[in-house]
Amino acid sequence: MPTFESSEIISFLAMLVSLTAVIVGPIVTFKVAKRQIVSPIRQKWIDELRELISEYLSECEKLLVLGEDGILNKEETDEKIFTRLLYLEQKLKLMLNPNEERHIELLKIVKEITEEIHHGVGNIIDFGGKLKGATEVSQKILKEEWVRVKSGDI
Repeated sequence: MPTFESSEIISFLAMLVSLTAVIVGPIVTFKVAKRQIVSPIRQKWIDELRELISEYLSECEKLLVLGEDGILNKEETDEKIFTRLLYLEQKLKLMLNPNEERHIELLKIVKEITEEIHHGVGNIIDFGGKLKGATEVSQKILKEEWVRVKSGDI
């Protein structure tokens, strides 16, 4: 059995450390760089999504509350608001992931709300429940996304 001198062992270990650094270094650098680039973009997406959902639900709430007392002008204001709701719904469709369960659930509720506004709100309590449901699902989506950004799980 061959015997190794300490200088040979040190040289071998130095070579092993260098080889490991050459292989592991770029991988670690890539992961860190990806996280530093994607996290701010994802945070911006979360902020935009929060704004979009807030605007959509606020407009729906306005129709619910003001429409009952006849304050809204049915010919002009409602058409403007409904057009805005359609735009916001389409933007939501483009911002959400059609492969994630909660995103699909939110889109379904939003579609039901828009349809109900278009055809007339039947039961105000049910409509209010849909608005509340959309808010709750949105909160869960935003929380999940925030946790992903915070943990660096991109």
